[in-house]
Amino acid sequence: MKKYKFILLAVLSLVLAPTLTAQKKFPGYEERIYSLSLIWKELHYSFAFPENLKRANLDSLYIAYLPKMKQVTNNYEYYRTLSSFMAHFNDAHTRIFCPSRPDDLPSVTTTNFGEKVVVSNIAKNMADKIPVGSQIIQVNNIPVVEYIKDSIYPYISAATPHWKFDKAVTEMFYGKPGSTLSITIRTPKGKEREVKMIRNYNTNSAKEMMADTTHLPPIVIKIIDKNIGYIQLNSFMYPYIKPIYSKFYQHLEQLRKCEGLIIDVRGNRGGSDQAWENIAYYLIPESQSHFQVPVKCFSRKHIPTYKMWGEYNPQFKDYYSDEAMEEIKHPPYTNKLRDSLKLHQPLVILSGQYVGSAAEDFLLTIKGNRQATIVGGPSVGCMGEPTFISLPGAYEVMMCIKKYVNLDGSQPNVTGVLPDIEVEKDYSAYLKGKDNQLERALEEVRELIGKGKR
Repeated sequence: MKKYKFILLAVLSLVLAPTLTAQKKFPGYEERIYSLSLIWKELHYSFAFPENLKRANLDSLYIAYLPKMKQVTNNYEYYRTLSSFMAHFNDAHTRIFCPSRPDDLPSVTTTNFGEKVVVSNIAKNMADKIPVGSQIIQVNNIPVVEYIKDSIYPYISAATPHWKFDKAVTEMFYGKPGSTLSITIRTPKGKEREVKMIRNYNTNSAKEMMADTTHLPPIVIKIIDKNIGYIQLNSFMYPYIKPIYSKFYQHLEQLRKCEGLIIDVRGNRGGSDQAWENIAYYLIPESQSHFQVPVKCFSRKHIPTYKMWGEYNPQFKDYYSDEAMEEIKHPPYTNKLRDSLKLHQPLVILSGQYVGSAAEDFLLTIKGNRQATIVGGPSVGCMGEPTFISLPGAYEVMMCIKKYVNLDGSQPNVTGVLPDIEVEKDYSAYLKGKDNQLERALEEVRELIGKGKR
């Protein structure tokens, strides 16, 4: 994602989103029809994955959603309807965005270990009933996985099955503001109970104190296991670029003295590539004085005359079928840093759940230009470049307009960036305060040190 749009999005998400509760004006019927039509037009001409449009049958879908624009009666219904429309195109960079969501949720957050859905945080005044770490068994008397797939999946934009589920878990309690829901939990001590909750967290201006108030800064650097440098990169959002580099340079001499390095990008949903470029210069060897994200980039191409010819001339058939693409060539990064200043130690990267967008660019770049081992799980599968199109009522549509293709011709968004050593998050270890993925990363970096890899 690009610089200036991220400045706006970062301010909105970090400052306004938790507290804005004023209901935006509900767009009129003509505005709603215009919005759906604008989305349809931009998808048709600009969306980077025309094959997805064909699978979804875009024109028929558009016609089917026109009556829905008349049927919705408020912002909540309108937002959900547009979200369900966008979910058909199976891309995490292609969805509806608004800084003040018209839905709401209880004061609880969730995560998952495979299909085991767990409470990751809860309002402090509810923590006795629903302790952090409790497993969610049912929602409204429906088994939790069945509930997620039936009730939440229709609104989730995702290219990979694992991100579809992970994202749906984080969205599973959103619904109509003020409505109630019932969950059945199993506490860490094995007790089962049913608890009713109200979707009013944002309606109450997010004032409830949460049980876990831990705030992760964008970068954490420390020495672990005596002599292993640990760099945790939690966000690449544009406002964090200076703090990231300030902390990195502050610890650079300390990192040079370490025997091995672990870079942890788990949970990093992306932001700007500018937030990791300078770190990459210190990781990629001098032999790679010019390097790139090891993919080819493509965007849609339209030449009306070629489209007309394509009805009869196979040479132009891609224009006729609206599948013509043009390669977008980016200049390589130029690494002028002397090799003696770089970090040459064995490197392990921890990746997996929630790692998306610019964080995936980082994974691809380091993996493609330096000897490194990725430990953990697959990343989101949200690579490419989106644009943002304003709609009436302070809504925006985010749409991927540039797609990545691996050098072997495969599509990275189909799988995400896969680990070299797959290690699933372990729920039992989590309850004990342990991190089994980090422990495996330490084992791997120790093994690399033992083999003398530099």
